[in-house]
Amino acid sequence: MKVFRLAAVALAVTCQPVFAQQFRPGASVSDFTVQDMNQHSFNYKSVKGNVTVVMFFPRAVLFPMRSTFGENSLYKDFNKRVKFIVVDSNSNESIDEVRTYAKEVGFDFPVYMDVNNEVADRFGVMATTDTFVMDATGVMQYHGYIEDALNPSRTTKRALRLAIESLLDGKPVEMAETSARGCAIRRGKQ
Repeated sequence: MKVFRLAAVALAVTCQPVFAQQFRPGASVSDFTVQDMNQHSFNYKSVKGNVTVVMFFPRAVLFPMRSTFGENSLYKDFNKRVKFIVVDSNSNESIDEVRTYAKEVGFDFPVYMDVNNEVADRFGVMATTDTFVMDATGVMQYHGYIEDALNPSRTTKRALRLAIESLLDGKPVEMAETSARGCAIRRGKQ
């Protein structure tokens, strides 16, 4: 019985979780690749800016995006000073479906696909909508929700907006991490 327990402990210690987060607040975000709606690959380093927002969303369940981005408000307010990398990581959503949805909803920002959930896995994204904000050096300064409530009339903290504004003003982000809530990412078979 002791041998079995030791083997189980050794196995637990040596195995990494499938969705191990490599990128964390306060740490550098290394390069990653996403595909645009024309299936062209883009590296993070080639599209990042002084402030970069990486946002994971699902096409099928987009209530948080509709409430905040219904008029593309964050993008319109910050697109000249902030780079947005909006990513769909769901393996059950095709590029055609995402492209059509983005057009129907009227997104002004570019949308990218995360092939094989590689980027979501590196960020440790388990639910969407989940957002990350990096500074000019590529260090993650914020991770979490867009707003603290799905219903805009109940929102008290617009954490993503506050993080962006802080970085643009050269100030530290006061609330560096919140808990993203939403739908699980549909991952492909591992």
